[in-house]
Amino acid sequence: MTSTHTGNPVCAAAALASLNTIVNNNLTANAERMGLILETGLAELRRRHPAVIGHYSARGLVGGLQIVRPGKKEPDPALAHDIVERCFHKACFFSPRSAPGAKPSKSPPLTITEEPLREGLAVLAEAVAEANPA
Repeated sequence: MTSTHTGNPVCAAAALASLNTIVNNNLTANAERMGLILETGLAELRRRHPAVIGHYSARGLVGGLQIVRPGKKEPDPALAHDIVERCFHKACFFSPRSAPGAKPSKSPPLTITEEPLREGLAVLAEAVAEANPA
């Protein structure tokens, strides 16, 4: 690949510094520990809202919910957008991923600690309950 940015020494130095930070601070182990909390939280949400959460997924610190039409298997982009917007207004940011936009996803920084991760999951749970009071 050729590009104006290929081989840029500033970008290379920044990438190297990022990799050193990940290794020196053992951030992969933190991602593994926090990822278990994320997965457990998403599983609990799925258990409490099976009519609108068709599936959850989590791997390390990347997780998401598949929002479906109540009682159906089809994606529900409008409900997913409502959930994402409610989270946004509570200062917790989720991305409405996937083609139909029905999968609110989160990938917090590798440095996240337990307290803010649990707080984000609580905000998500609140938003799902508000968007789907049934």
